[in-house]
Amino acid sequence: MGRLSDLIKQGKLPEKEAKSAQDERDQIRIRELAELKTKKETVVEEKKEPVKIEEEGFPSESGVKKEEKKTAAGLEELEFPSESKSKAPERVSRKLAEGPLFPGEIEALPTEAGIIIREEERKEKALVDIYDELYEFMDEITNAARTDQKFSINKGVELIAKIVETPNAMENLYRKAIYRKDFKYDSKVHGINVAIFAIKIGEGLGYKRDQLVELGIAALIHDIGMCKIPDEVVNKEGVLTNEEYALIKKHPQFGYDIVFNALGEKYKWLAEVISQEQEREGGQGYPRGLQGNEIHEYAKVIGLVDVYEALSHPRPQRKRFLPYESTKVIVNSSKNMFPQKLIKVLLTKLSCFPIGSYVVLNSKAIGRVVDTNEASPLRPVIEMLCDSMGKRLTEKKIVKLQDTPLLYITDSIFEEDLPK
Repeated sequence: MGRLSDLIKQGKLPEKEAKSAQDERDQIRIRELAELKTKKETVVEEKKEPVKIEEEGFPSESGVKKEEKKTAAGLEELEFPSESKSKAPERVSRKLAEGPLFPGEIEALPTEAGIIIREEERKEKALVDIYDELYEFMDEITNAARTDQKFSINKGVELIAKIVETPNAMENLYRKAIYRKDFKYDSKVHGINVAIFAIKIGEGLGYKRDQLVELGIAALIHDIGMCKIPDEVVNKEGVLTNEEYALIKKHPQFGYDIVFNALGEKYKWLAEVISQEQEREGGQGYPRGLQGNEIHEYAKVIGLVDVYEALSHPRPQRKRFLPYESTKVIVNSSKNMFPQKLIKVLLTKLSCFPIGSYVVLNSKAIGRVVDTNEASPLRPVIEMLCDSMGKRLTEKKIVKLQDTPLLYITDSIFEEDLPK
């Protein structure tokens, strides 16, 4: 696109002095062009100067606009990167959005992408910080509940709202809840993970912002009643005795008492949800054997993702299941324990194969999930990483399983189990 400076360069200046009035006007115009060129060269030198700062420490509106005009006047003197270089950050941004980088991929990225990588790392750290802050909150209120002291949930509500309002936070926190290993697993971590999963289900149900925050805080502290159960029962590796199991089944009622006594009538709804999180659709749950519409929908969501979270993490008597395996267990054994509406949302929002997870195809090739397919959750979009012999591919290859009926996923694997 032609700029004013380009048009000036292409103009032909008169070779002789003007003698007519028209020529005189041309001469004036020539002088103006010469002055413009001089000013333009001066601006190129001046462009390194910072924008003038007013006394209050903020650039004035007129100052900003003036500086923008000066910069525009000197554009032709600046050296711009080639198109391929200028598009590099865009390509890297798309790459990072696909999920965690495969080992060795960072080194292959162009130098110009450094700033984008640092920004992604900053965002990732912010999400880790939220997770850690939630843990501190859970530790604080659990200790208070254990000694029958009052507590506030304001900090927890604030953190849950931050998650709900932060773009892309849920996908990143979901991966962290599934795969994070630098955190000792305990009941507080369980609560955080259940909150993350519950919010994703709430999104699938079309919940508004306030509903998501309510659901999130209820899921976060749903097991607070467990603090009244002796540790030797909670952490027992063997089979529970009838007496021990009967004590475990009291934790929803303990949770109701803790929340209502600490927070009062204003949060009676929260206490009710916590008391119902172990109830089941067909009346199979406890402590009251509620069924169907007698159970608050928040409690139904929490009950479902509570099972999903428990399966997704190790227990003293068993190893953890992969997301794919956890989903399959729930679908095969749920019967009328959970509403089919929630099961369907589970399959779409808590994907069997989350973005960033690694999968094995029937061809024995290995790939990484880069996009999910809500219409067909078992057939996501895959970036192929290794061939059937476990050899790393050198060229990028994307496969949409929905469009390739002969290929399908047979298993998921953890990152540490990828071919070396």
